[in-house]
Amino acid sequence: MNLQDIQETPSKVNIKEFIKPYLKKWYWFVFSLLVCVAIAFAVLRYSKPIYGAEATILIADETKLSPEASVLEGLSETPFSSTKVEGEIQVLKSRELMQTVVEDLKLNLQIFAQGRISDVEIYQNQPFTLNFLAKDSVINKSSLRFTITIISETSFNYAINDRQPKTYLFGENVPTSLGSLIVIPNLQYFKKYTGEPLKVVIKPVSSVREHYKNKLSVSSISKGSNIVSIYLTDPVQDKAKDIVNKLTEVYNQSSIEEKNQVAKATSEFIDERINLIATDLSEVDLTKERFKVGNKLTDITSEAGIFLESGAQNEQNLIQLGTELNTVNYMSDYIGSQENNELLPTNIGLSDPNISSITTKYNELVLERQRLLKTSGENNPIVVQLDQQLNGLRSSMQQSLNNLKSTINIQTSNLRAQEDLINSRISSVPGQERKNRDIQRQQNIKETIYLYLLQKREESAISMAATSPSAKVIEPAYSSYRPISSGTKIYFASLFLGLLLPFGFIYFKELLDTKIHKKEDITETLPNMSVLVQLPHIEHKKELTIQVNDRSVLAESFRILRTNIDYLFNKKDSGKGEVIYVTSTIPGEGKSFVSYNLATVYAYSNKNVLLIGADIRKPSLTNFITNSSQIGLSEYLHGDAEIDDIIKPVLSFNSLDVIQSGKIPPNPAELLMDNRLDTLFKTVKDKYDVILVDTAPTLPVTDTVLISKYADRTIYVTRANYTEKSLLSFVKELYIDKKLKNISLIINDVKAANLGYGAKMGYGYIQKDNKKKKWF
Repeated sequence: MNLQDIQETPSKVNIKEFIKPYLKKWYWFVFSLLVCVAIAFAVLRYSKPIYGAEATILIADETKLSPEASVLEGLSETPFSSTKVEGEIQVLKSRELMQTVVEDLKLNLQIFAQGRISDVEIYQNQPFTLNFLAKDSVINKSSLRFTITIISETSFNYAINDRQPKTYLFGENVPTSLGSLIVIPNLQYFKKYTGEPLKVVIKPVSSVREHYKNKLSVSSISKGSNIVSIYLTDPVQDKAKDIVNKLTEVYNQSSIEEKNQVAKATSEFIDERINLIATDLSEVDLTKERFKVGNKLTDITSEAGIFLESGAQNEQNLIQLGTELNTVNYMSDYIGSQENNELLPTNIGLSDPNISSITTKYNELVLERQRLLKTSGENNPIVVQLDQQLNGLRSSMQQSLNNLKSTINIQTSNLRAQEDLINSRISSVPGQERKNRDIQRQQNIKETIYLYLLQKREESAISMAATSPSAKVIEPAYSSYRPISSGTKIYFASLFLGLLLPFGFIYFKELLDTKIHKKEDITETLPNMSVLVQLPHIEHKKELTIQVNDRSVLAESFRILRTNIDYLFNKKDSGKGEVIYVTSTIPGEGKSFVSYNLATVYAYSNKNVLLIGADIRKPSLTNFITNSSQIGLSEYLHGDAEIDDIIKPVLSFNSLDVIQSGKIPPNPAELLMDNRLDTLFKTVKDKYDVILVDTAPTLPVTDTVLISKYADRTIYVTRANYTEKSLLSFVKELYIDKKLKNISLIINDVKAANLGYGAKMGYGYIQKDNKKKKWF
């Protein structure tokens, strides 16, 4: 071997090696599949069926974008209409709507009939009706469970928490923790449940609301489409359909109320002005009546006829301007008195069309802002943009009203000048008639305004009555009358889970496993170090030693080891014996086991072999050779014995001798550094062909490194399912630093499944004549 360094190479993906741990545990998968399929069968047999209900609605696109919003729409990938649909989906899934649905359908109150496996809810055709005398607000926040057993058409038993039941009459007050309860029988259905205990469950509306809100699914049928699907599942099929239909109804009602906010604001404004004008008009009529009675006036004097005719048109113009000026003042005061982002009255008869256009745009933006605030905050970019537009429109409207007011004042001034000219010409008319004309003019103004406001109120009422909902129901809630919990899906899920559980367990077991198990675990870390052999796992202790003419797997493994040692290391020409160290990283990896059996294999091949127990701290060779002398290496190094005294033959072997470790000394490291050890190796090299030295582990002590100079080669033992992979870095360090000579690795105690294809086929051939192969 001409190895200068150990280079770690990236491992390649080996599919066979990846699936091998799972194939070895095939029976885990079979057992897991059987258990999961059995559980799936039990679930399908005893679980409640779940039904689904689905409705389809069309969201009306009534959005009219401002010029600024149109520009933004062109720059955005998502159109405003798509954003509106997403907003309406969030409204449909809101807690407010679901709360209304739960309260209207009284879903917080359930009645159950006992079944064989589980209770069955009675949703329709309930045998009785429960009426609590407490307020709904109290009942909706409370929870209660009790049992009612119908005895006859007039009485029933009431029990709570398995207590002794009490008998009450239908219509009688039943005391409960929520107040008095009145039970009213439904004679058409209750006979079916006579004598059967019925469980009544009352839950807080908030918990029921959250339950159905989480189960509700609202989504657009395709990207950018305004057709929305509403889907809900429940064990009671009719309940699921009712909830979906009720949700659609509540949503439309809510949208109508939202759209009528503008009309309501206009109507309230008009009603307020009508009350004020009616009061003023009544006062003017009363003044006119008193004036005529007091001055005995019945007709206009003929002297003023000519001048009045010429001033009639002027008076009419003044009336119109006065009416419009009052409306402008009212509108200006109303804008100033309202809070920000409130709806403004529309269609109130101002001559400036720009004001009507601004009012319409302003109300549309206010409604759009309120809708967005239901699903987002005030810092949303679209909400901020709408606020800026609203501020601009409010300023524009105030400016337009001021301009219109200035125009009306100028026109009024001109008409007043003309009026002064006419009045100067009729100065001869008695003052009473002039006073009467002023009163008449005030009366005409008030009447005109009053009639105008009445007309606008009717228009507002018609607008409210004609408001259309935001959603059109394309298809009401529909169910296929088949449970959605398909047995095929559950069985497929059980099969998947049955495969996933053992796979996951084995995967994480392998992931967390830090032990070596096979040759590849070493070659991945130490790719350039040779692995001489993989020694198989032995089940019985009596098979741990090799016998004469032994054809077992263990014997053949050591013969392979002997062959590989002779092949990898060239024979010396000096004629002296080879010194082979057998060591390991930590105790328990089987170095003494390897030393003894390798020595027996060499001895059976007619080699003169000496086995030395150099682990004088914790001797292990005595587990395999028990008939040798207790005097050993430690006595020799201490000077209490000579070489011939410690070398003892092993019974039943003609060419195998052993030097035991001897007694455990207090200073083993210092003894191994003695020059007598050098003399020992020089002596035995001339007498033996192979000298095998069972040394101490290299990690806990330095004994092996201290005497490494006497070795010709080193066999480093690792053990499957025992040696940590992290310890291989220590082996690498020993090799790089050349602390041990000619290191080669062997793996001990490898299970048959990890021996590799070549090894398994070879061992199968070896065992063929000794054991009959098992069927599996």
